[in-house]
Amino acid sequence: MMPTSRRICVTGATGKAGRVAVTELRQHGYQVVATDTALTGDDVAAGVLKADLTDYGQATEVLRGTDAVVHLANIPAPGRSTPAVTFNANVAMNFNVFHAAAALGLARVVWASSETTLGLPFGGPAEQIPGTAGQPPRYAPVDEDHFPVPTTTYALSKVASETIAEQISRWSRIPFVGLRISNIMEIADYERFPSYWPDPHRRKWNLWGYVDVRDVAAACRLGLEADVTGSQNVIIAAADTVMNRPSRAVLAEVFPDVPVTREIAEFGTLLAVDRAKRVLGYDPRHSWRDVGPWRG
Repeated sequence: MMPTSRRICVTGATGKAGRVAVTELRQHGYQVVATDTALTGDDVAAGVLKADLTDYGQATEVLRGTDAVVHLANIPAPGRSTPAVTFNANVAMNFNVFHAAAALGLARVVWASSETTLGLPFGGPAEQIPGTAGQPPRYAPVDEDHFPVPTTTYALSKVASETIAEQISRWSRIPFVGLRISNIMEIADYERFPSYWPDPHRRKWNLWGYVDVRDVAAACRLGLEADVTGSQNVIIAAADTVMNRPSRAVLAEVFPDVPVTREIAEFGTLLAVDRAKRVLGYDPRHSWRDVGPWRG
């Protein structure tokens, strides 16, 4: 377990997850070195360091003097840039941070992998490359054994990075924790959820999954504190789905041929978080059902 006096570098610190992760860690007694590449004046005033992690030297310097890293900096989703730029940038950033962490002797690497490594988008179009059209999941709930099924170069960048993490962890004996994070939501995003309810096909691409940004931040902290060895990769999702109908009913309507391999709570997630609970002690606490006009 990482002592709370440790000094932690958070990359991607000005992003949706990064800002909340920085706050979470500071509230739990960690010293945080925050870094990102595109900074506002307010970010600079708050002490966020500018670093381009595709440059190995900059990655090394921003990690120097820290004890562990929460690495959230990447192009965050498919379609944000060209496939080649996405793959090359993400793999370069991840290799540089992982290798620099090992070279500097950091105690832990926690980093953002992705739910897309599991086969997303399910039942929908992927990149316009022959053979990459989204297929239904082989079973549900989808768990870590559904890996690897990359259908985009974004997902492939994460699969490749999980392999890099495994090997650098083996070389260095530093624990690596990869968080296969679902679709991150803030409270304001929950207002969109009713628009999904009439047609479940609109959100079938990740089995109606999501995760509250506050639970992502908690997972980042737990990744630092968990008693783990080697390279561990776990799904980070909410305990429920975005839908207002029972999960089994929605799954049966959209993917009738997909077998259900375990018990599912009435509105339970179809992206299994059991391993994250076991390995990290992750317990998703936040749901859209607790806020808004539908509450109660």
